[in-house]
Amino acid sequence: MTAMLKPPVQAARDLGWWQVLGLGQDDDGFWAHVRGQQLLLLNHAIPFNIGLLVLNMAALLAVFGSAVPFSALAPWLAGFGGLSLMWSLRAIRRRRTGVPTTAGHGRFWRVTAEIGLLGLCWAGLLFALLPVLPADGQAVLLIFSLVFMGAISNAAATMPVAVLGVVGAIATAMWLALPPGAPLDSLLVALGLASFALIKLRAGLATTYQTMARLKSDAELKDQGEVVRLLLNEYESNGSDWLLELDAGGRLTHVTTRFADVARRKRGDLLGQPLLSLIDPAQAGAAAVALAHAIKAMEPFRDLVVPVPLGRDLRWWALSGTPKQDAQGNFTGFRGVGRDVTEVRRSQERIAQLARFDPLTGLANRSLFRETLEDVVERAVASAKPAALLFVDLDRFKAVNDGFGHAAGDFLLRQVAQRLQALTKGAATIARLGGDEFAILLPDGSGDRPHRLAARIVKELARPFPLGEQGRGGVVVGASVGWALVPDDAATPEALLKCADLALYQVKGGGRGAACQYNAAMAEAAEQRRRLEVDLACALEQEQLALMFQPVVDAADERITGFEALLRWHHPELGLIPPLDFIPIAEDTGLIVPIGQWVIDQALAWAARWPAHVKVAVNLSAVQMDDADLPGHIAAALARHGVPAQRLELEITESLFLAEKPAVQQVLAELTGLGVNFALDDFGTGYSALGTLQKASFSRIKIDRSFVKRATATGDEASAIIQAIVRLAASLDMATTAEGTETRAAFELCRELGCTQVQGFLFGRPMPPEQASALVAELAAA
Repeated sequence: MTAMLKPPVQAARDLGWWQVLGLGQDDDGFWAHVRGQQLLLLNHAIPFNIGLLVLNMAALLAVFGSAVPFSALAPWLAGFGGLSLMWSLRAIRRRRTGVPTTAGHGRFWRVTAEIGLLGLCWAGLLFALLPVLPADGQAVLLIFSLVFMGAISNAAATMPVAVLGVVGAIATAMWLALPPGAPLDSLLVALGLASFALIKLRAGLATTYQTMARLKSDAELKDQGEVVRLLLNEYESNGSDWLLELDAGGRLTHVTTRFADVARRKRGDLLGQPLLSLIDPAQAGAAAVALAHAIKAMEPFRDLVVPVPLGRDLRWWALSGTPKQDAQGNFTGFRGVGRDVTEVRRSQERIAQLARFDPLTGLANRSLFRETLEDVVERAVASAKPAALLFVDLDRFKAVNDGFGHAAGDFLLRQVAQRLQALTKGAATIARLGGDEFAILLPDGSGDRPHRLAARIVKELARPFPLGEQGRGGVVVGASVGWALVPDDAATPEALLKCADLALYQVKGGGRGAACQYNAAMAEAAEQRRRLEVDLACALEQEQLALMFQPVVDAADERITGFEALLRWHHPELGLIPPLDFIPIAEDTGLIVPIGQWVIDQALAWAARWPAHVKVAVNLSAVQMDDADLPGHIAAALARHGVPAQRLELEITESLFLAEKPAVQQVLAELTGLGVNFALDDFGTGYSALGTLQKASFSRIKIDRSFVKRATATGDEASAIIQAIVRLAASLDMATTAEGTETRAAFELCRELGCTQVQGFLFGRPMPPEQASALVAELAAA
């Protein structure tokens, strides 16, 4: 940009004495402007000074003109008169046409020569008159010569060469024209003349230098102003900011085109309008107050973001300004800059929204929930007025995600959020904590409000959720709710979270689809469970686990055909812990995998000591079936103990197949390839889907003990169920085992109904492996 300007100051970067004398200057640019100003100053002074000198000349001629023949004066008078007439005519013409602001070398030096010629004309008069005048006349003529010298050197004060010519010519003539022996022909007079001439010369040089320096400074300021102007124009044209100026009252005094465009108004409409009147009073916040204060206090302001309504669109401007003063230092207003930051602010609001709200449902996220929780707990404890925390967990959300896809799952979560919002009607904070987990903070937990809200949530979320064409009318998900009160149940956020979580755990453990309030017994049970988790982690290593074996008997001849391996935990302090108490813990913690491997290894180790026809059955957890390494461990154990695969029977339940996991199907296929047998455990108590029997190569169906216990005679309901299962198994070439056969009558009935095997206390309680080995050895010997 500066290259485009070609500022004149570039030609006068160095101001030296050669330039002051008029030498070494360029013909155009800055120096042409300087020469023009020098001639302009000369033209201003010449008319008066020449007029005065003409009067002086006339007076001198009137007094001393007769002292010499006219012919001796004529050439100098002609030159003086001609130059005076030429300058007068030139001055008249300049008034009509104007004085040029620049001058070339030719014009400048021509005028310089004219001034020098004028000085020579006066010097000629001195040579003609001084020698013939008496002493008093000589003194008068010298005085008028000094006047002439001063008048011309002052008029040409910014033209040092012209001053040098005039002063040099006249001073020299004044000294040389005095006749020898004249009273004024002395060294003192010579010294005075020389001093006067030097003073005029120095004054001319100094004045010229100062004038040129001033012109240079003006040129630099003009150049800088032009650069700033172009930069500001380019700044407004290419940038998003604009310039503004205010008067002392805060009214707009300068409105740029860019500003008018952004404000969507005409420049004329904005001029004179208070800046504060553009701000939306309904949304004016701290920044608007700070702006009003700064204008009133005449203080600078910076990046104050204020709302500005433009029709139906609300924009946000960032304003900065600094006070400005006049030459006397009085405050005259502000000069500043504005910037539209609407998009930046919207982005910041969006980021803040994402940081505190769930992007899927629009509910509060975990971070905002935590902040609100701390505030609610603090106020509830301080006021002793109860508040409630409800945890909501969807019961069958995973089935929707797996069956219909994540898009359907997201759609379902949004509907859940809408239903929860409709239930609370803005009187509570609802948060999505992650996945299908929600939390509701009820600031007013008095009376039965939490209980009623929890019941309504369970009822409302039990209604079908439409999923469009994929849902085919809707899906039923259901929800479990656990809740607790502050300060009744807890006095800190952490404690309240724990209490509500325990209540939810209680609901889910009891069958889901219900609501439950926390009570102290839950904490005790949780502590007991936590202790069992810790102790169970060490139980295997400390040899606290043991296997018991219960005989499985052939219903036809009552011979033992196998044993079922049953796991027992002998706790050093709590004694014998039932499997129903610790197996779920092992499954939840993943300990069931190493424990299950140990069970299989021990069961096969004892089976290796039994006769070849005696099988061993081991129960498998669904968690174990998720382990891709399970077939490898079983194959290694079979090989290690030398037990044929067909002697190992793995008992699994129907629940294993509900999720239809491909990984589980792969494990089943690999186990089937090993040659092991499968038994379907607890058939008749679950879904009892016939399709389940096709999911694996089952060799046996185990009839649950509840049917055996209720069966009393042929033809009753339980007996009919047993008989139906037996016939189904027979049609599929499967054996059946009746569990829980404790009496002879029950055994005879099961045998009559067609069961091929029985298992129960009638033929033996679970026994240690040594006793089981002794039993089969005794029967083999008999």
